Amino acid sequence: MAKFSHIPTDCEFPQLFEIADPVKLAAKLNQHLGPAFAGREMQVSECAIEQLNYRPGAACVVLFSARIVNERQEELGRQSFYGKLFRRPQKLANTLRQQQNRAWVQPRFGPALAQIPDWAMLLWAYPNDPRLPGLAQMSNPEIVLAKAQAAPEKFGLTQRPAAITAEQTKYVPGRRCGYIYRMTLADGAPHAVYGKTYEYDDGENAFALMQQIWECEARRRGGFILPQPFSYDTEMKVLWQEAIAGESFAKIADRVPNLPEVAEEIGARLAAFHSAALPLASKITFEFQVAEVQRAIIEISRTFPDYAGRCAAIGEKLLSAAACLGTGVETPVHGSFKFSHIFATPKGMAFIDFDGACCGDPGYDVGRFLAHLYKMKASWTLDPEVAEQTAANFCHAYNRAAASPLSPARINWFAASHLVASQVYKSVKRMDTSLVSKLLKLADQLCA
Repeated sequence: MAKFSHIPTDCEFPQLFEIADPVKLAAKLNQHLGPAFAGREMQVSECAIEQLNYRPGAACVVLFSARIVNERQEELGRQSFYGKLFRRPQKLANTLRQQQNRAWVQPRFGPALAQIPDWAMLLWAYPNDPRLPGLAQMSNPEIVLAKAQAAPEKFGLTQRPAAITAEQTKYVPGRRCGYIYRMTLADGAPHAVYGKTYEYDDGENAFALMQQIWECEARRRGGFILPQPFSYDTEMKVLWQEAIAGESFAKIADRVPNLPEVAEEIGARLAAFHSAALPLASKITFEFQVAEVQRAIIEISRTFPDYAGRCAAIGEKLLSAAACLGTGVETPVHGSFKFSHIFATPKGMAFIDFDGACCGDPGYDVGRFLAHLYKMKASWTLDPEVAEQTAANFCHAYNRAAASPLSPARINWFAASHLVASQVYKSVKRMDTSLVSKLLKLADQLCA
């Protein structure tokens, strides 16, 4: 469930104060989800907000699930909804008119598309999503099974599967959704495939990028591990790839008994990827991260005015240090090297989600890993001494294996910049102030 503790008083969407109230949210759904709900044949008995993202000057979206009961208060099931808020009534009316002309899949409960006029909100009932045209199909395992039987090779198979089950792994409304499909072959052998649907044609580019990385020499010799890409479905806009066996590092990092040693392997494998000969487009440069810091400082100060002074001081230190560090060497970078994109597998620590891979400053990936580690330290999810030893081992192993080692000053700068531009900035979008003070303190210490 989403955790938010601070909705700005000058929020551009004042209806958020009511939306964040589960009781009021359930009441509005019962009022606007159609005759069956209005007539009390079925009712929303409770709601749970899963994601709530708001950024001043940008969109505000909410993902929540609703518990549906019958007249006897017996649970019928749960229904997920993706809601988008609008600043102007005319924009809402125009969007509603456009969306009503589209073909939607009938959800389990309620209409596929609805609106709550009092809140200037449009609602799409899962598996409907206005920006993910393939979601409705990929959420239906029978459709996927039929595709795998028609073209097994596109799913990494040499024979047709006989049965299938599907499990949703992650859903970010309007951006992406992933499913693991566990197939049973005719001879009884198991086969797992991961499907990820994208917004528009982003998946086609991601597939081409993954193929390029899969074929590189560093990967072939085992320097780093990633899922094998199988194919891209242009109709469904889904990328099919190997579903690697293992657990997300984000779920196990706080209970790995030998975490500092595991971090050594992660550091060495990241260095192997950074050292790969991959002619990728230049994007996440040192200048890119400097601009991210400047943008984040403005947004954080605007949303959390109580922290404006501290943010400005840290921003000044970071920008001053950036002038001294200067542009470094460019290498391939992952672009989203966080704990949830690192997997512990029987073959070793593997990396997933190379969608944003490009050329840039290797400190970007190193710093992002450390920022996640320091966040765990700040929240006491990880013992501070263990966190520090893990960081030291990770950096040592990385520099020992990297073609271009990073100086401690550069590593600390990127770690501090990610604490601000990623970790604290996420607090802005999620309206959660619980760790802001501690994260800023850690960033300040790294600046020193």
